[in-house]
Amino acid sequence: MPGPLASPRRHVPQRERRPRRCLELERAIAGRVRSGSLGLDDAVKMFDELLPHARPASVRAFNQLLTAVSRAQGRGSSSSELVPSLFNRMARACSDKVAPDLHTYSILINRFCRIGRLELGFAAFGLILKTGWRVNGIVINQLLKGVCDRKCVSEAMDILLRRMPEFGCTPDVVSYSTVLKGLCNEKRAEEALELLHMMADDGGGSCPPNVVAYTTVINGLFRDGQVDKAYNLFREMDDRGISPTVVTYTTVIDGLSKAQAVDRAQGVLQQMIHKGVKPNNWTYNCLIHGYCSSGQGKEVVRMLKEMSAHGHKPDTVTCTLLLDHLCKSGRCTEARKIFDSMIEKGTKPDVTTYGVLLHGYATKGALSDMHGLLDLMVENDVSPDHHIFNIVLCAYAKGGMIDEAMHIFDQMRQQGLSPNVVSYAALIDALCKLGRVDEAMLKFDQMIHEGVTPGIVIFSSLVYGLCTVDKWEKAEELFSEMLNQGIHPDATFFTTIMRNLCNGGWVMEAQSLLDLMVHVGVRPNVISYTTLIDGYCLAGRMKEAMKLLDAMVRVGLKPNTVSFNTLLHGYCRAGRIEEAVKLLDAMVRVGLKPDTVSFSTLLHGYCRAGRIDDAVRLFREMLSNEVKPGIVTYNIVLHGLFQSGKFSEAKELYLNMIKSGMQLNIYTYNTILNGLCKNKCVDEAFKIFQSQCSKDFQLDIITFNIMIDALLKSGRKEDAMDMFTAISAHGLGPHVVTYRLMIENLIKEGLLEESDNLFSAMEKSGCSPDSCMLNALVRRLLHRGEIMRVGVYLSKIDEMNFSLEAATTSLLISVLSREEYQHHAKSLPEKYHFLKEINK
Repeated sequence: MPGPLASPRRHVPQRERRPRRCLELERAIAGRVRSGSLGLDDAVKMFDELLPHARPASVRAFNQLLTAVSRAQGRGSSSSELVPSLFNRMARACSDKVAPDLHTYSILINRFCRIGRLELGFAAFGLILKTGWRVNGIVINQLLKGVCDRKCVSEAMDILLRRMPEFGCTPDVVSYSTVLKGLCNEKRAEEALELLHMMADDGGGSCPPNVVAYTTVINGLFRDGQVDKAYNLFREMDDRGISPTVVTYTTVIDGLSKAQAVDRAQGVLQQMIHKGVKPNNWTYNCLIHGYCSSGQGKEVVRMLKEMSAHGHKPDTVTCTLLLDHLCKSGRCTEARKIFDSMIEKGTKPDVTTYGVLLHGYATKGALSDMHGLLDLMVENDVSPDHHIFNIVLCAYAKGGMIDEAMHIFDQMRQQGLSPNVVSYAALIDALCKLGRVDEAMLKFDQMIHEGVTPGIVIFSSLVYGLCTVDKWEKAEELFSEMLNQGIHPDATFFTTIMRNLCNGGWVMEAQSLLDLMVHVGVRPNVISYTTLIDGYCLAGRMKEAMKLLDAMVRVGLKPNTVSFNTLLHGYCRAGRIEEAVKLLDAMVRVGLKPDTVSFSTLLHGYCRAGRIDDAVRLFREMLSNEVKPGIVTYNIVLHGLFQSGKFSEAKELYLNMIKSGMQLNIYTYNTILNGLCKNKCVDEAFKIFQSQCSKDFQLDIITFNIMIDALLKSGRKEDAMDMFTAISAHGLGPHVVTYRLMIENLIKEGLLEESDNLFSAMEKSGCSPDSCMLNALVRRLLHRGEIMRVGVYLSKIDEMNFSLEAATTSLLISVLSREEYQHHAKSLPEKYHFLKEINK
């Protein structure tokens, strides 16, 4: 009951309450839009509330609600038809009170285009024309984007240049930019450039291109490989008075870096800073990627410092680029240090970062490190994706560890991921190479059952496997299966399998595959025959190789230079040099001109046979025949001269190479350094080494091994140690040979504790000892009578399934035959205790 002072409640008729409620809802909708708090569910609820109270002016509120719904939905969403549904409800329920306007239709067209229903977008556009509204650029730009997304850019060009003027609608910069982007996405950047210049050169200047338009076309030209045109267009912007943005500069730097024009990219960065445009992380990452790709490690370090100086902290992308560069260079240990440092500094690696390091470990064969990293990934709540599982699966499969690969295959399913074609391809290939072809076929049937479409790689593995187990009928069935899948095996398909068979020593199976190839109607080509010739040469069956050359001619195929070079290589490998010389003459008789490979092959054959004078004569003949020798040819002769003791001639050739301006490679320098060291010219070799270091020449670990070995043998132990320490400064990691040289020397010097420590450091760095190293260390320790330590290394030999070399066994028996050491035999692993009986 109201109190005595309360105003009497006035009854408001229904017809008055409705407009008031409508106004309240419209204000509420506008407020929610302004605050950015209007989500999908609220928008639909408010739409339902507004619908019964709508008035003509409510169209604005309806448009706001439809826009909110459209923005809240993702492409391909299960509720992707919601906007059209709401539009139809609005049209049906409110046709007498509120009518859709041009904005409403624009929202509808935008939604149709975003969900890929372009035909409905054009239908809605037809309704606009039917109502008599004059269409504007906003509406048509929605259609242009939809047409370009459908990759129908020619149709978009027609709309832009012909239909829009017909509708009385002048294209704006958005219209042009949409079509420019569409052309670039279809790799038609040249046409985009023409359209851009048409905009710029328009006499009326109705729609001059802006910085977005220029950046779009520059990016398209770079992606199409038109580097110079892209760079010239970038420079043209300045002439047109258009200032590049950070996106423009970064696009140019990225394009130049990917084209290996990193110096020009660096120049653009300096120009950018000079113009007052601040680089961002993306900018620096593009340059870092360029320097990594071109192997300029010092420039990468400099760029990181510059990045930091400008207040930019390396992000996940930066670290991933560095890891990728190091892993591809085989420097996984350094990569792991950066990875761990990244975590310590609070930068969380993503799945891509883990993938890069995992792939590095997999490539190196460091499977235990790979598995440990996978465990760490799971601990840090980073879910492995298909790519991660496939890296691990492929690594195990490649290493023949099929049980581990099967386990990973099953783990994928446990993680909710279905194996894809890459997973099946790795597993099937491994099974086939292990001779487990029946299991491979079962996996093939399984993938078909699961709806995974096999590619040509899988068919190639299966055909290879079936060939190795003589299941030719099954192989023919597989060809039929390929045809049903729309895959038509050609000569290249068969030749690839033949090459794999020949490399695996299955030359007769490769021959049978050539016959089968003809049987199924695929004509072998010159490459097919040459591949099989190479297989016979590898097997040392030169008679069959020559017969195959004749068979080529009989079927109407003309052997080429590669065919003859393959045979030349086979004869030289077999030491049959005279027959190789006759083949070179035969080559000329059939009208083929011997090339650099032909001469280099024969030169190598002469050098291997110790016939250096014949090699020098042939080298001069090569020059007289106007066949220009490359660096490989010079390296062969240089190595041969050093090997045969012709030291002065080798030095003369080396100096002539330098005088001629020839670009010497790392193999050349290694040959020279090794030759000088072997001839006791260590000081001269050391000077050349230091000269290359000062020129920032990219040395390899073999270079260091040559110099360390020479320095140790000449008694310069401190120089050798300094060089060992300097290896990491050159972006390299010690090789097993490097460690063997250093540890052998420490044992020789009696520094046994230091030798043990260095061996432990080697294993921790991920470098595993090989059989040669372990046997050498055992012999060194035996010479010093260190039987206890010998036992440790013998255990390591057994653990790694290596064998004792004859020299090691002989020395072991000899040392233990001495009375002073006989009682030490029991400290050796049990399997060597029999040596006590031998020496009694």
